[in-house]
Amino acid sequence: MSGNQSQKLTTGLTGQLEQRQLLSQNMRRSLELLALPVTALESRLSAELASNPLLELPDYTAQNDFTAELPRENDTSSYDENDYENNAELPEEWANDLPLPTAVSPDDAKRDFIGSLPAPPPQLRTQLYTELSAMELPENILRCAQEIVSALNDNGYLDTPLPDLAMRCDADMPEISTALDLVQKIAPPGVAARDLAECLKLQLVRSGKMTEKLALLLDTGLEDLQKNRLDRLAAKLETDMTELHNMLKTLRSLNPAPGKQNSPVTSVIIPDLIITRRENGDYFCTVNRPESSRLTISQTYEKLLDNRELSADDRAFLTEKRNSAKELIHSLTMRESTLKQLGDLLIARQKDFLDHGKSALKPLTMKDAAEKLNVNESTISRCVADKFADTPQGILPLKNFFTGGYDFDGTSEISNQAVMDKIRHLIDREDPFSPLSDEAIAQLLKKENIPVARRTVAKYRDMMDIPSSSLRKKFI
Repeated sequence: MSGNQSQKLTTGLTGQLEQRQLLSQNMRRSLELLALPVTALESRLSAELASNPLLELPDYTAQNDFTAELPRENDTSSYDENDYENNAELPEEWANDLPLPTAVSPDDAKRDFIGSLPAPPPQLRTQLYTELSAMELPENILRCAQEIVSALNDNGYLDTPLPDLAMRCDADMPEISTALDLVQKIAPPGVAARDLAECLKLQLVRSGKMTEKLALLLDTGLEDLQKNRLDRLAAKLETDMTELHNMLKTLRSLNPAPGKQNSPVTSVIIPDLIITRRENGDYFCTVNRPESSRLTISQTYEKLLDNRELSADDRAFLTEKRNSAKELIHSLTMRESTLKQLGDLLIARQKDFLDHGKSALKPLTMKDAAEKLNVNESTISRCVADKFADTPQGILPLKNFFTGGYDFDGTSEISNQAVMDKIRHLIDREDPFSPLSDEAIAQLLKKENIPVARRTVAKYRDMMDIPSSSLRKKFI
């Protein structure tokens, strides 16, 4: 063979083993249902019930059995509705006389909590449009006023400059100014203001509480007020601290966001878990099941699969729907089981919290819960998201049971929430004329064997929307 042997290019197939974890359709559906809170689950199941004839509620079967006992009109012979062998109709006609599946159980009217909610108050824009339409205004002023109303933000402020609004309405500045004055007079006090100062002025004027010093405060003293420089503000207004505090009391009675609804719609929370205390002090957990989750397979339709007169298409359709129904019922069972296990874990870990409240909350992360239940952390996240528990401490988001914390020498532990409560408690008891600094709070916590740093105190204080010591200081 020659030393300059030529190389040949060849092609071929090679195999390679690779492991991947893929979710089956059934698993994906289970995880999807697990993530739904009870109210969303009920809506989802109602849709499934309406689209799948193989699904029904237990009381639906009872109604079927009752009507099945009634004789057919003008039929004196005995009739067995379930005798498909002798009573089968032609394939294209078999579905005509079958009872249609229902997506609403007979008692849904009693359980319709949505229908019992109070009607929401009219939206601010709708209210203003209605009032403007009822007024006999020149067409150009009405057009400008409607444009102003449409430009209001959620807080009721007018962010758009007046020249821009005038261009949109093909109006001049006097017209748009007249329209603005009109809207500010018919709207709730403070609405259609361009900034906070104007918003408060409008409310003071409407209530008859405006004074020269209040006007001066709003024109020149808001920055000092925001930074709690009350001594400097008092000197600027040429007043004493007592009068200044009376002025501030008047301002605090006003609404800085007048566009918000004064009568918000009552929100109804349906808990997913119910944690109850027994007489001996122990707790037990039950999963709140919507009525629509008590689904079963329709025996009427399932027996129809034994009908030899069924066409292939009809049999394939019913078979697919039956499999889908079984998967859904299995997914509901898995959802309830997972939530029950999580509820039992929360009881075991947070019994002191259920007994005594937030101050007794123990550290618990979703990773810890996942390890104890032998599931993925994302599964715990789906269990917790947007769900609530009815407990002796009230109806609480499930996420409230989870918090980080501190472990002291392996024998004692305290949650972040408990540390935050202690910080709030210290601030509530501080001298308002000499408030505690973050460093002073950290030192007090160390005396209670809670070694947190000053920056940690500052972070927790910000999380609780508590201002710094300089802003908390009072002068009178």
